[in-house]
Amino acid sequence: MRLPQSLAPQPAGGPQLRDIHMPPAPGWWPLAPGWWIVLALLLLACAVAGWLLWRWRARRRRWRAIAAELDVLAEQHAREGDAARLASGLSRLLRRVARRLGGDPHLEGRAWQAELERLVPGAMPPHLAGELSLAQYRPSASLDVDAALAACRRWLRAAARRRHG
Repeated sequence: MRLPQSLAPQPAGGPQLRDIHMPPAPGWWPLAPGWWIVLALLLLACAVAGWLLWRWRARRRRWRAIAAELDVLAEQHAREGDAARLASGLSRLLRRVARRLGGDPHLEGRAWQAELERLVPGAMPPHLAGELSLAQYRPSASLDVDAALAACRRWLRAAARRRHG
């Protein structure tokens, strides 16, 4: 009877074994699936951050343009001294920004005052919004220019914060 090879008597030195053989080191490419997921999430985060940065800069440019327009109106009034023209420009500017904030720019009188208060609470004195609406139609408007410019600047600054927030 013949014994299987594993049970057969071995030479005196034992079986001839090879040294431990290690597999080759894994390469860096192709990446494991987990790294592909991490890479995709990183690219998505960069795209979202870029889009948010672009949107923030565009809003900032728009609000700077509005502030520059307010400065132009103030300089124009300083040169010409026409309060009716200043009131008209301020009223148009406020209405344009109110429309951007979701307000109704077609309101008049007390409804317009309430709309400005609703959009940006506490930033515009109610009597001043009414004065701006009426002063643009009076040939010799008596408007407190410094108070009007300060209130409009305060309202626009608060509107910009509200829009960004």
